Amino acid sequence: MKQISLIVVFCICSIGQLIAQNISGQVIDEAGNPFAFANVVLLNPADSAYINGITTDNAGNFMLSTELSSAIVKISYLGYETRYINATAGNLGTIQLKPDATILGEVVVNGERPFYKLTTEGIKTDVEGTLLSNVGDANDVLGNLPGVLKKGTSLEVFGKGAPLIYINGRQLRNMEELEHIKSDEIKSVELITNPGAKYKADIGAVILIKTKRQQGEGFSFDASATFNKGHRSSLSSGANWNYRHRGFDVFGTLWYSDNSWMQKDIMTLDVKADTIWHLEQNIYNRNRGRHIYNSLGFNYVFNDNHSIGLKYETQWMITQHARGKMSADVVANGEFYDHLDNTAIQEGKFNMPHTINTYYNGRAGSTSIDLNLDYIFFKDRTIHYNDEISQERDSRVVTAQARGRNQLLAGKLVLSWPLWGGNLSIGSEMTNTHRDDEYINPQNIVPSSSTEQRESNYAFFVEYARPLPFGQIRVGLRNENVNSEYFNTGEKIAQLSRTYHHFFPNVGLVAKAGNVQLMLNFGAKIQRPYYDQLNGNVNYNNRFTWESGNPLLKPSIKHQVGLTAMYKWATWIINYERGRDVVSRVANEVPGSESITLMTRANVDHEDLLIMMLNLAPKLGIYEPQVNLGMTKDWIKIPSLAGFISPKRPYFTIGFNNNIRIQPTLFATANFNIQTKGDFQNAHLTKATVQAYLSLTKTFLNNRLSIKVAGHNIFNAKEYLDMNFGLRSMHTIANYGTRKLQVTLRYKFNATQSKYKGTGAGNDEKSRL
Repeated sequence: MKQISLIVVFCICSIGQLIAQNISGQVIDEAGNPFAFANVVLLNPADSAYINGITTDNAGNFMLSTELSSAIVKISYLGYETRYINATAGNLGTIQLKPDATILGEVVVNGERPFYKLTTEGIKTDVEGTLLSNVGDANDVLGNLPGVLKKGTSLEVFGKGAPLIYINGRQLRNMEELEHIKSDEIKSVELITNPGAKYKADIGAVILIKTKRQQGEGFSFDASATFNKGHRSSLSSGANWNYRHRGFDVFGTLWYSDNSWMQKDIMTLDVKADTIWHLEQNIYNRNRGRHIYNSLGFNYVFNDNHSIGLKYETQWMITQHARGKMSADVVANGEFYDHLDNTAIQEGKFNMPHTINTYYNGRAGSTSIDLNLDYIFFKDRTIHYNDEISQERDSRVVTAQARGRNQLLAGKLVLSWPLWGGNLSIGSEMTNTHRDDEYINPQNIVPSSSTEQRESNYAFFVEYARPLPFGQIRVGLRNENVNSEYFNTGEKIAQLSRTYHHFFPNVGLVAKAGNVQLMLNFGAKIQRPYYDQLNGNVNYNNRFTWESGNPLLKPSIKHQVGLTAMYKWATWIINYERGRDVVSRVANEVPGSESITLMTRANVDHEDLLIMMLNLAPKLGIYEPQVNLGMTKDWIKIPSLAGFISPKRPYFTIGFNNNIRIQPTLFATANFNIQTKGDFQNAHLTKATVQAYLSLTKTFLNNRLSIKVAGHNIFNAKEYLDMNFGLRSMHTIANYGTRKLQVTLRYKFNATQSKYKGTGAGNDEKSRL
């Protein structure tokens, strides 16, 4: 049936090509850069009636089909002068749009493009020529997007979790790379909160960063160094380099980082069983990691229609060391039971991970071709040592060794071409994953294990998008087929080996009326457990708490519907989600040992989420404030031995960003993030927290040299969290040690950037590994 459907689609497309003529061209802006998302419409020269239309792609190209021998081509973009061109079939060449200086107001100022624009998948933000181009680096830009929360060094999309990030079509695998991209190098950023069929069904959010197209040939590099002083000192430094000659680029990266950090926790554990247990712990962890990251690659652009490339990445982990101390008082039935002092050491031994991506990007006639192949291989070995001294009972030394071996092969092919005034994409994606885990505890206090997981995922998708007189529509369907095999000590376990076949529809509709933009979307998603959540290894924390994965976990299927409204500088988002077999944290006793709590995960029948956000981002001259107000309400019933556990009240997130251009070369930022009390699943935030971020950036030598001084988590905010597991509960006050002073020095010579266009394949599997 699938083959017949594909044949029918191809036949229809072929017939359309025979009877229609193509009108194509490229749209550029006033600086000669490709103009993405410009509206291109064909009009009948006899009566100016609408024939069909499309938007330009990321390279500014368009192609439209018509049965007429001639037509009027109308090219427009809000804030730019509209162009009308009398055209016949063929290529119109490059067409330049100039700013419309007569359009004023809060959306368009002095001919600039609108700051925000809705697409059928999310929100596109123009960075070039705005105050955001001066905030510092890519991390700072992303932290100023509507719906993106910056928590310390991590990024989270409100209600969607951590996003996949792409830079010029290449997936970002090292988050430190964001610090190496200056904000004035970024052209635009698109936040995709409703990923279409071309993305894996378990991807909740995607961020696409597009940098400015740099001109020139020869050698270029940019180098930077960052020093952090918090509880401990950290340093990272390195350079990106590129050599270009005509259509050939060879490029590479070399970065060194020496990061040290600490965490202080106060943890209380209560157990209601035949004996009432109460455990109070003070935990102090120190971590240090020294890494060298290296990449090397090339790409060759034959012409505007064909390019190829290959990129190799690796990371040498020189040191991965963690040392922790824990002291605990144990009370049983209200009486003193024991005092424990633990010293825990964890040493990571990694072989160098190997990642290879190769791509072909081209065009055959009116068909665009995007092919990516990826290969990843790495091993890791971790040694655990725990010296536990008991005041009243037997002391013990617990050692363990964990080994892992991971291999991924992935491929993705996308074909697209103009059809019926829109654009049709058909593609296929394949991933093959092989993961081995071994856990050995010589003392046999926790069980040793040896597991193997093999998973093959074959996906087929089709997506169609076209402009409408009032906006744009996109519809897609993705079919994923997963075959998962689970082995324990070399023997296949039938009840843990599964096969899945799922269809995931996706619809996005954008409508415009004056200054009002509306986006309505619907989609089905899947959330697959990470591989470490599926393995059966039991990790020893101390004699009262163990942790383990759960091989019985099933993926969660989620259906989402959302509405986004944008008026001038105000954006309102509301999303509703219903999930089945949702994964939740649970805790139970170890069979035969009621005093030992085993932390693991389990599937819950269903969950309902309501997520709302309001973003206000006015422009007040040199000052651009931004306010984010978000609310999350969760409905779920988690079974436990004490009955169902349900969240009672929503939690709110408040963000207040302040960006000020003091001088043309001096820029200041003051950002605040507030997390209120509230509930999510069986977690309860018992106290509001406030995080503050301040920075000052100064540029010299025509922006080639910059110095940035920043303060992170100025108020040293802590997290206050209660976990309710029914007869067991845990309260934690966590201090992650993120308060620090940061100084960054950056210099760039020549601005030539790589033209690498690889997008990668199997990107969600990389995240799961």
